Amino acid sequence: LMNKLLTFVFPVFLLGQFDQVTNGFGLDIGSSGSGMFIMRNYVHASEKLALNGELRFYDIKAEDETIVYDYYTGQYESVGGKSLVMLPVFVGGNYYPFVGKIENNFSPFISIKGGVVTTVDGEESGTLMKGDSTTKTFSERWKNPDIQYTLGGFIGVGIDFKIVGQSSVMVMVGFEYLPLKKETDGKKDYSGFLIHLSFNRRAK
Repeated sequence: LMNKLLTFVFPVFLLGQFDQVTNGFGLDIGSSGSGMFIMRNYVHASEKLALNGELRFYDIKAEDETIVYDYYTGQYESVGGKSLVMLPVFVGGNYYPFVGKIENNFSPFISIKGGVVTTVDGEESGTLMKGDSTTKTFSERWKNPDIQYTLGGFIGVGIDFKIVGQSSVMVMVGFEYLPLKKETDGKKDYSGFLIHLSFNRRAK
């Protein structure tokens, strides 16, 4: 399968015509957290290959994070959480090996993406005291964050469902590679399983 993929991809990059353009947005649910993204997709005329780029906002969750009720404010607050955000910018492609062999509105594919991951680490504790607890304000968390840049990526499989009009729903599952240069909030690697759900529409 890999040999077929390489044999097809290289001529397409040199001679191919990517005349179908779609824009999309969606949700990510991963082993380390969740987030949202926007993307742009360029589909080749043969419909066997699509090139895409995406910008994601990924909120990292702590394993012991819980929600508690604050009697002083009358609101629910997160306790034990991390002030850690990742902003992956990935480019890559989807390969559709079964074009013309199954129904047109049901298209399985293989996806590979890579790029730069910006990690922003804020403070986990604030200075505003209420009773015996410490309340973390937004400004205290993010006034002086630690920022680092690393390379990351994603490899997985998915299905593109064409729906009414020029819209589609894309579902992917796979492994996401999110390493760091140094240990941040107790971990140096936030890689893991990822579910990627995208709602796409043909650009006008």
